[in-house]
Amino acid sequence: MIYLLSDEGRQALKTVASRPVLYAFDFDGTLAKISPDRGGVRLPPSTHEWLRELASRASCAIVSGRALSDLTPRVNGAVPYLIGNHGLESPLTPAVALSLAEYVCLGWMKQVVTDLAQPLKLAGIEVENKRFTLTFHYHGTDESTGVQAALALLLNRLTPAPRLIRGKASVNALPPGSTRKGEAARSLMIHLRRAGLFFVGDDETDEDVFRLTEGLIMGVRVGCLAESRAQYYLKYQSEVEEVIRFLVHRIDRTPESHIRGR
Repeated sequence: MIYLLSDEGRQALKTVASRPVLYAFDFDGTLAKISPDRGGVRLPPSTHEWLRELASRASCAIVSGRALSDLTPRVNGAVPYLIGNHGLESPLTPAVALSLAEYVCLGWMKQVVTDLAQPLKLAGIEVENKRFTLTFHYHGTDESTGVQAALALLLNRLTPAPRLIRGKASVNALPPGSTRKGEAARSLMIHLRRAGLFFVGDDETDEDVFRLTEGLIMGVRVGCLAESRAQYYLKYQSEVEEVIRFLVHRIDRTPESHIRGR
């Protein structure tokens, strides 16, 4: 993987900024810091401001595992396009697909509160109902791989069998056949008639975008991981804002120390 803020990485960013692309970002762990208090996560004011600057110059989207009803107030109008529930909630999602997903999740929740209630409680697992998908959160263990594997076996008892996506201290259950992050982001790129997709993410749920074989022109992972499909990486979550600033200045062709009088 190539460090994005190296000389080689910055040169690649300059090339991206010269093209009409869709700039897309994950939310938790990418634009905002990961927090055990999921309800308290917000965009930092400076990141919000720079995102608005980028969105005023180019097509921008946020692609998140959060439900849109949860994501929208946290973004507070920074970008015009939001994709939630791991790709299932998109400006392009047909209403019938959302209705079907909601129906499936209602059925799952009935099974969760009956058949799975006791084993989930004993394992200390919290269920988050996001209307169209479910997320199962676990905390307080260093054996995340074992917990995820055990949880996956448990969730495969759900009917219909869910599509499972591993996250940080969580496992996400999506209705079978539902659109995922990569497909949703690429479809939006095509809809907006952009020449490619630039995407920054931070965990396993974002590998679906990094694995795209068409459309993705730059994938950036927060944190270097050898097995990631992203070609570039950032060392720290705080560097995402620096990348956004860099893109704004390159699009404007202005020095990084100046922008609209600041």
